Amino acid sequence: MTRIDCRQMAGDTVAQSEQVRLAYESLVKQGYVVLDHVIDPGTAEKLHREFLARYHNHLQDSELPGTLKVGNKRYLMAIDLAGGFADCAIYANPVVVAIARMALDENAILESFGAVVSLPGAEQQHIHRDGMPLFDSAISPMLPAHALTLAMPLVDMNERQGSTALWPGSHRWRERNEEVAPLAPDVPAGSCMLWDFRLFHSGTANRSERPRPMIYATFARRWYQDPANFTKKGLQRLSFTPQFLDGVPEDLRSLFYHVFRHE
Repeated sequence: MTRIDCRQMAGDTVAQSEQVRLAYESLVKQGYVVLDHVIDPGTAEKLHREFLARYHNHLQDSELPGTLKVGNKRYLMAIDLAGGFADCAIYANPVVVAIARMALDENAILESFGAVVSLPGAEQQHIHRDGMPLFDSAISPMLPAHALTLAMPLVDMNERQGSTALWPGSHRWRERNEEVAPLAPDVPAGSCMLWDFRLFHSGTANRSERPRPMIYATFARRWYQDPANFTKKGLQRLSFTPQFLDGVPEDLRSLFYHVFRHE
């Protein structure tokens, strides 16, 4: 299992660091990487409290206008880029962005941002890829990544509360090999996972008594827009105010190129 310790990574040298290079190589070869200590656990706990206060009405086993059921007792939703979630260390963590720009290109965008919530008693999710192949099954596995998924838990991901099972190398498969066993890493709050959109994966069961919210983000090449997961009316890819956009740092504004282009 490839895990990268992100402590002591800061400033202008992040993109040129050995850790980012190793993370990129893992994405190319294995289709995933676990990034430890990308944010302080105390920050993750504050975000967890903010999420529960802001979205407590969403913690029910029913699909609301702004949510999408993605499995048994499991829902996807947008998160407003406000409060603690408007911190660029969260929606555009410098380590994550450096890896995304290396794996995709310097003009990568933040295509969507939200949360996936696994409620208590949620069963194992169906095994899936985050998007359909771009082309036929012979060509698509040979191509470089066109999109990446970030999963940043707000509570520890483990055997009891649930994690995400990954099939290493499956971004290069034409179809799923049922004889290959997955990995289901423990990922503490403050750490995260990053995987190729083509990687087979599945959320594991939540055997605890509390919801397991996980921040997710999709980073993509500028020309790509997820065609499958946002067909439901009212389900947002990104949620923000004009004031948020005004405050986006200059070096991160390209992440919102698709938004600024239509202003």
